[in-house]
Amino acid sequence: MKTRLESDVLIIGAGMIGASIARELSQYKLQVTVVEKSLDTFTGQTKSGHGFVYSGRSLNMALSLVLKSIMSPGVHLFEPDSIKIRLGAEGYELFEPLAKRLDVPYQPAKALIIARSDEELRGLKQLYEITDSMGIKEDVRWMDRKDVLEMEPKITKEVRAGLYEDKWMKSIFPPEYALANVENAKENGVSFLYGAEVKGITALNEAFVVETEKGSIKSRFVVNAAGLYADSVAEMAGARDGWSLTHNRTQMSLLDKRLGKELFRSINSVQAVPRPGFFEGIQIQVHGNPYVHCGGYNPALHKEATETRREWFKENVECGQRLVPAFSGRDVITSFVGLRSFNTRDPDDHIIEFSKRHPQFLNAVIRLPGFAVAASVARYVVNLLGNQGLHLEENSDYNPHRKAIPIFSELSDDERNALIRRDPKYGHVVCRCETVTEGEIAEAIKRGARTVQGIQFRTRAGMGRCQKGFCGPRIIEILGRELNIPRTEVTFKGLGSEILKYKSKELLS
Repeated sequence: MKTRLESDVLIIGAGMIGASIARELSQYKLQVTVVEKSLDTFTGQTKSGHGFVYSGRSLNMALSLVLKSIMSPGVHLFEPDSIKIRLGAEGYELFEPLAKRLDVPYQPAKALIIARSDEELRGLKQLYEITDSMGIKEDVRWMDRKDVLEMEPKITKEVRAGLYEDKWMKSIFPPEYALANVENAKENGVSFLYGAEVKGITALNEAFVVETEKGSIKSRFVVNAAGLYADSVAEMAGARDGWSLTHNRTQMSLLDKRLGKELFRSINSVQAVPRPGFFEGIQIQVHGNPYVHCGGYNPALHKEATETRREWFKENVECGQRLVPAFSGRDVITSFVGLRSFNTRDPDDHIIEFSKRHPQFLNAVIRLPGFAVAASVARYVVNLLGNQGLHLEENSDYNPHRKAIPIFSELSDDERNALIRRDPKYGHVVCRCETVTEGEIAEAIKRGARTVQGIQFRTRAGMGRCQKGFCGPRIIEILGRELNIPRTEVTFKGLGSEILKYKSKELLS
């Protein structure tokens, strides 16, 4: 059904940045609309991010400065007044209280960066020096080989030295953080249109008309948070001022959760000193799975180049084994490719600005780390909109809190029994690997899940060792029942990804 809407602010893109801006705007008496071309909020860069939230003065940020020094010798490395560093520091401070209000699980990321060769040792020493200029050297511990292996015996025996830091970084599951922002924004009156790909943008005197698959929307302000497609969206409006996007792919693998307690004793993130175009790292996700992000930072041929290839998978596993030899390819339960975009005007920073030609069209083109700066970018964008004439009157009914779906596997017996008394569906375990119940899946659908992937990222059903081998058919059945659609219309992630093509024996008839 096509719609014709009017809005004070239209946000294009419901990923991490668009969702955060929507939540921030929901504090005010405004009509805010978000349009998203996919059927859910995490189908682009958001779902495949590493999930690190770190300060602009963290050891992880220092890593990117080492790369910058290699790729651009002689440039000034640490620029505390740059928008990236400022928003990184502010975003880190905002994250923890926001995560608590939105009921988002997170954990401290205890990070170890190691050197295994003379070249890496020189890079590690340079990294240590950079932490001094960043003002965090007292938070970073230099470790020799013996110290590293005493802390983590399963680290490669080739290790020469390491840097350890546990203060300036948090770890999240990316879709959970984005979904929490979406749910809170919805609770406070923001409208979300999914499956609403933008087809055209017309600039009027003091407004825009945005044509989407779901109809047209007239809005005084437009915020372009379209991620991988931000350049295409800006081009539609004639609002791209001397920049475009380049895209890079990274192969990643998820390991069996049982290894989460076997690989490391004290840390939950290990990385090697990076070199241009290549990095190596393993982290323990907030839900317990080790996650290997090793390999080349290679150019992607197009915006949807997310296919996995045998040679990339092999390289990914072998790189991870050079950090921690105590796992094999048999421990991988799934692998995938993530895409990252960088603007061509200033690849080392964000573009957050109004178009010169259309001063009510704001481009929010965010480079890594997007999760770290999401909350601060949202504030920054709202301030820009206010300075540009958007009336920001506080909403007295604003609710800053959101409650997550109950995680049955983490509840006490008394809490489980109370849930089952309230809704017997919580007594039916659907996903054995992750102990996810029918009640959790039904609640996820009530909150907006329309696909199998939407169920996975909201409840973890199907994300365990068997990868939907046992629970997949039951998830499809529940989706069909709750959405009142035939099972043949249930998709993995949207149109074109239907799972059941025919009913049983239908072809015989």
